[in-house]
Amino acid sequence: MTTRLELREHDKRDDLPQETAKMVVAAVRGLDPHLRPRISQVSYADGVVQVKNLIGSVRMADGSVLEVEPKVPAASTWPHAVVELLSENSRISVTGAQRSRQGTPRRDLTGVIAFEYARRLERALSKDGPLQVFERQRHLSRRLNGRLDVGAYTRNAWRDPILFPVQRDELTVANDFARGLSLVSHAFRRSVVDSALSARLLRLESKVMPGHPLPGHINPSAASRRMPAQWANYRPAWDIAAAVLRNRSIINDPGHSIGLEVAVEPWPLLETLLERSLRGVERASVGMVFGEKKKYPLLKMGDSVAGEVEPDGILRFGTGGVAATFEAKYTLPGTDPSHSHRYQALATAAALHSPIAVLVYPGSEPPKIYDVQGFNGQPAQLATIGLDLYGYKRTSGAENRASAIRSLLEAAASRRVRTP
Repeated sequence: MTTRLELREHDKRDDLPQETAKMVVAAVRGLDPHLRPRISQVSYADGVVQVKNLIGSVRMADGSVLEVEPKVPAASTWPHAVVELLSENSRISVTGAQRSRQGTPRRDLTGVIAFEYARRLERALSKDGPLQVFERQRHLSRRLNGRLDVGAYTRNAWRDPILFPVQRDELTVANDFARGLSLVSHAFRRSVVDSALSARLLRLESKVMPGHPLPGHINPSAASRRMPAQWANYRPAWDIAAAVLRNRSIINDPGHSIGLEVAVEPWPLLETLLERSLRGVERASVGMVFGEKKKYPLLKMGDSVAGEVEPDGILRFGTGGVAATFEAKYTLPGTDPSHSHRYQALATAAALHSPIAVLVYPGSEPPKIYDVQGFNGQPAQLATIGLDLYGYKRTSGAENRASAIRSLLEAAASRRVRTP
């Protein structure tokens, strides 16, 4: 069985051997090219190691696996919430791990993402069948039934002057998208210990490319290509596949039997949850509209902007005025909002003339409303609320949180009316 080191996000550990602590630091820092974190995700000083803003698993230099659980109290099903909050812009880190031996099934992030990937791909195949795309194919033919590759023909005509290297655009299932989906199915299959899931992924390997041999490699540029609009049902599966395909050393290494360990930076998930919740408010409200995320001037010098703010979420009234601004903070709140968080939220709300600034946390904290002094009613209030990030479910997650946000805003508005 693979040795696994379990840590909790942001917990400080001073009981690890020095060599193990150094491997933890090296493994986490090795993820930087893929996750591109804004701040360092690991620190090590005076024998104390701390992993921050990272959840999931990563392979270390000695072949063992580091597992990091969320700092927010969460049930064992938290990986399901993470997977359901992944979007096309999510950055996922993938490292190889020898996972071919059987063991006790774990509810880790890798297994859950593999399950979600299989579900999305099966759904797309059942709706649209194999994915076919026009791609330029190269053939050797006795007939000029395509565009002649003059250079190749000139070099080889002395051998067989009536064998023509031609190129032509064909609608085929042997395209880069299908190859990528097949390769990712293979990689996930080698990563899971659930035999039923492994069998599903094995079927999917060939089902996406019927009648063609399984691919051993893929064009590295495929990971950056967008799924054609006519294949929108494949987009959810491709979002996961593209994130895996960006790790070229894992995919284009068919000679080694390795599986995958998956890690993500969690704070963008809270922003995704906030956006889905605010869109839920828009769907359920008559006079409330979700505002697109963009920057707004805070400081100006003449005609030039000297400082800007960018709220994580905005709700507007149907008339155009701002109803509320939101800031997502992936942290465990104290009794009251921290100094930096409250001033960021208040400054943003003031710049947009919002009556209320809302701080959103990843836990299950009940809503609180504070009366603001000194801003002439813009904002008049600061509120906090927990959206239970790791308890999110696809079926009703956004609607439930939208209802909680609406209740908070209604309570705040009622309180403003009563305040002289």
